[in-house]
Amino acid sequence: MDKESVKELLKEYKTGNHVALEQLMRLTYKNLYSLAYSYLKDHQLSEDVVSDAFLKIIEKIHTIKSEQNLNGYLRTIVINRALDVIRKRKKEISVDDKVIEIQPANTLTSSDSKRVRMVLAELKTVEREILMLWQYDYTLREISNKTDLTINQVRLLLQKAKENFFKKYHKSMVDETL
Repeated sequence: MDKESVKELLKEYKTGNHVALEQLMRLTYKNLYSLAYSYLKDHQLSEDVVSDAFLKIIEKIHTIKSEQNLNGYLRTIVINRALDVIRKRKKEISVDDKVIEIQPANTLTSSDSKRVRMVLAELKTVEREILMLWQYDYTLREISNKTDLTINQVRLLLQKAKENFFKKYHKSMVDETL
């Protein structure tokens, strides 16, 4: 993506050339979509997030003081919108659904799946949240940003969450055999 092209297209759009916006969208779409997909791992949601970002740009186009900031502004909108979607999805999806979503297909039996859901529900909320984000392949830095914890806090809580999960999981297996 050529920065000068983006800069010129933004200038043209600000002067009323709506074709310039279409060209700007074509020029930046692939990179923004890839960014959204890296967070969401869902094609449709990623497309929606990028569309929302462009709508926001259209609304705020005249408040952007420097054409050089457009790419960073678009990336920030996409990232923030993707995080909003993740938070909303996290609130809407029950623990049962999350576990099923996270587990690889055909790797858990029905009883194992129930046990995993039960053990996850027993974890502290922060431990469960960090463990779930980690399962979704988020880095420690990304988890830190989402939870407003330091990277070291996330690292320690993730370790504690894993230990607690496996202790409780093992205990539930032992209890079942007794």
